[in-house]
Amino acid sequence: MDVVRSLGPEPPNGASLANGSGALAAFALASCAAWVYWYGMPLSAGFAALAGLFAALLCLTRPFAVPIPGGAAADASVALRALAAVLLGPVWAALACLPYALLLARGGRLRSVYEAGRTAAGVSLAATAFPAVAGAPLAAGAGDPVAAGGGALAAGLAVVSCDAAAAAGLLVFGYGREARRAWREAVLPCLPPDLAGALAAALAAAALPLYGPAAVPVLALGVLAGHLLARRARGAGDSKQAALSSGMALGAAILEELGRSDGLARRRAAATAIYAADIAREMGLEPRRVERLRVAAFLCDIGKLGLSGDPSSHPERGARMLEEAGLGELAVWVRYHHERPDGRGHPYGLRGPWIPLEARILAVAGAYAALVVGGPRHPATDFEAARRRLCEGAGTGFDGEVVRAFLRVLDTAPPDYRRAAGPRFAYPPPEAPRGASAHEVV
Repeated sequence: MDVVRSLGPEPPNGASLANGSGALAAFALASCAAWVYWYGMPLSAGFAALAGLFAALLCLTRPFAVPIPGGAAADASVALRALAAVLLGPVWAALACLPYALLLARGGRLRSVYEAGRTAAGVSLAATAFPAVAGAPLAAGAGDPVAAGGGALAAGLAVVSCDAAAAAGLLVFGYGREARRAWREAVLPCLPPDLAGALAAALAAAALPLYGPAAVPVLALGVLAGHLLARRARGAGDSKQAALSSGMALGAAILEELGRSDGLARRRAAATAIYAADIAREMGLEPRRVERLRVAAFLCDIGKLGLSGDPSSHPERGARMLEEAGLGELAVWVRYHHERPDGRGHPYGLRGPWIPLEARILAVAGAYAALVVGGPRHPATDFEAARRRLCEGAGTGFDGEVVRAFLRVLDTAPPDYRRAAGPRFAYPPPEAPRGASAHEVV
């Protein structure tokens, strides 16, 4: 799996990635040395040729990788890596995987070390798992189809486990993503096609003693099954995107109604969406997360429609509306966007890290937009006054890290951006181009 395809080739926290890459490389070297010590190193032109074939096949999987939710991509490499490990041993298999690893790294030097270490660790672990089940170091020595298939299945599961652990570690320590979210959004969707690949490797290894090269179609069918599972996961992601689009349509309709009593409501919503997205980019959030936050920012005040009671209840009311629209994740952020780091916010009085990062970004973006755009109860303030309010509230009313990120954006922005003026802040907010930077249309 490639779980960081939508992120930059080099992570923000290079030290953590360097340490993790070193640990993976050390584990791979130790496993290869132990395997060679116990079973020897097969040296022949046939092994070299087969390693070259596996290298070519692994590289061919990349053009057919299926993008899935969370910025990940699934390919057919698990089956090929597991088979390479059980047919060639860890050393030849690691050499066969090296070109594939460099393709995954996409030119990043530190990522190249990480990907090489990850793939080498995976095939080393797989080569160690095979004889533990099959009773032979290589599949060629396991005459029993059941033993060969069971050993190959263990090898495939070892590759999948190593990939999942390494990918989760990269996202958490290298890119600063929350562990549970990294697992749910990026790693977990890759598991069904990867497990299908492990099963395909097992069936192919079991068929080899019986049918020889005729077992190749078995592997091909397994790879096809994994590809279809990946496309299904991608379809789930497309459904989420459709839900976001319908949420934007819902928000636009509600803001039209709000605009009858508050003519600036629509402009504030557009400005909040722009500012929230730019803060998120400045803090290094991945594009998909930025897009979801942009939509949440546009919708964060929809709970005010028809509200006749306590105004502080609108976050909870808006969250329930989003939940009914199938936007549960966005509902969480909207529910908490009026919480404060000092615990004096509403509706629940959450403190500091208990408030989701996205909600903290919404709080800063929404407050600034309200200040510079104005509303029915207060006029617009100038940039210096609005900036001073953010600085005064940092650490108490607003998250300090989010405020500092926004100030970096504002201090380099043109005057129109600071005042939420100009065509970029028109309503409805135009779609953002891919890779848009701060101050660009959101």
